[in-house]
Amino acid sequence: MEYINAKFVSQKISKTRWRPISSTSLQQPEVFATGSWDNEDNKVSIWSVAEQAVQDEYEGDPQLCEYKHDGDVMDLQFLDQERIVTASSTGSVTIFRHYQNSQTLSVNQRWERAHYHSCDNAPCTGVVCNSPEIVTVGEDGRINLLRVDHKGIVRTIGLETECPCTV
Repeated sequence: MEYINAKFVSQKISKTRWRPISSTSLQQPEVFATGSWDNEDNKVSIWSVAEQAVQDEYEGDPQLCEYKHDGDVMDLQFLDQERIVTASSTGSVTIFRHYQNSQTLSVNQRWERAHYHSCDNAPCTGVVCNSPEIVTVGEDGRINLLRVDHKGIVRTIGLETECPCTV
């Protein structure tokens, strides 16, 4: 008989992604990340679904760790097995590092205002990763190429044509 475990997380989850596993591994993924939106404090969280069922009860908390996220998590992708890239409603792009030994998260790198209008921030709406490169898209009409080993934006395709802000 299969066991179904559920947990009330008391936050609005916008994105979830499985942590990648080695291509030579025969195991199914057991760890995933989530990002929240529209909460007073948004978070990036790491969870485990490793089989821990004992007599129809789940032992321990499936949430391994969490870290506060500025703005809504608009997108979330794993860069590799340790790093997670998030797109924020504030226009920033952040790389979080998951330390598996201590089950903690920390900010590894951040590009503030990767997406913006001349008068305000523009939400970053999507990210795609192919380590060491990250491509982001936003409501400012830009596509940005980022590299993990660069602090700035490597290349931008497209520019906003007008500011949607009222003056």
